[in-house]
Amino acid sequence: MIVNIEGIKIKLHPEVYEPSEDSILLLKNLVDVKNKEVLEIGVGTGLISIACAKRGAKKVVGVDINPYAIEIAKENAKLNNVDIIVFKSDLFENVKGKFDVIIFNPPYLPTSEDDKIDSYLNYAFDGGKSGREILDRFIDELPNYIKKNGVVQILQSSLTGEKETVDKLKSLGFYVKKVDTLKVPFEELMVINGIYKG
Repeated sequence: MIVNIEGIKIKLHPEVYEPSEDSILLLKNLVDVKNKEVLEIGVGTGLISIACAKRGAKKVVGVDINPYAIEIAKENAKLNNVDIIVFKSDLFENVKGKFDVIIFNPPYLPTSEDDKIDSYLNYAFDGGKSGREILDRFIDELPNYIKKNGVVQILQSSLTGEKETVDKLKSLGFYVKKVDTLKVPFEELMVINGIYKG
């Protein structure tokens, strides 16, 4: 099945997170990527990375831990006639170099053992007991992969502590701003931007 999201054609896969309100909120608030080198952690169907390529990014790299996401993101890039580099990586594990823009819509649901599902889709929502497990790992490693004055964009849920994210980014040398929010049942989604001052 193919859906059209803001003019981007996206083929869906049952084992890959389908773009939802969080993805659209991020898409709506994408920073200027023209002539920039962009990294998306958790590429999923490729929606955000494809949007970056369409908006004139110099280079777009998308990584994911889910092998089905890698395949479908590559297919969707072809479907939209753009070039993105996609490969398997657990967060920054296989990433080399530094980027102007880094984008992450992390798995942010607090998840107990009983909530887990036996599917690659589990990676899309399982944020560990606190919901921050993956996000905290990402933020800790972030300064090694972002250029000075580079921008990080994080999709955050009110379920997992906006203040913790803001404080952690500030402590690592980022100037932080919440740029948009969206109320959905049980939570508020938000886009947090950080500019790396080093």
